[in-house]
Amino acid sequence: MGYSIDVDWSDYLEKGWENIGRSILEESCNHKTQEGCGDETNARYSGYCEKCEISEDDCSPMMNYAYPLETTPNDEDILKVVKNTCLTVMEKDGKYYLALCGGGMDLSQQVALAYIFIEKWIPLDLLTEVSKQKGLSVGGEDWKLLRNSMIKQFKVNSDNLNSQLKSWEETEE
Repeated sequence: MGYSIDVDWSDYLEKGWENIGRSILEESCNHKTQEGCGDETNARYSGYCEKCEISEDDCSPMMNYAYPLETTPNDEDILKVVKNTCLTVMEKDGKYYLALCGGGMDLSQQVALAYIFIEKWIPLDLLTEVSKQKGLSVGGEDWKLLRNSMIKQFKVNSDNLNSQLKSWEETEE
């Protein structure tokens, strides 16, 4: 099973997709635009807030992939994904997906990190594809989190696979 599906994001709103990541990013801004604008914040008004260092452009899916999530993400984890990776969270028909908002290089580390933030684990198909090059697209504390999560998950999967192997070896021929 592959860990991504093809999606044409060019007219995603007309196709019933909702950009949950953008909505939550806009809601996270509390900086008011101008006097007398009511509840309009910088992010809701212009899609950008210099004080928050956010831009809705950071949440625009552009690569024609979607990475299915198995859990329903919470707002805090979605905001972490949007602010710390080049991905956003999309929803369609009650199902949630990660979507790349940038491209041009190996972003497997970014995708894996987003899965760690939301699901606390990485799909097995992706686990074997994540680049080991330190700092390729993830650095600092995020690199430490990614590296430690990868090691932990490989150990868990190895134990599970060895247990399954032993179980199969004990069956009759």
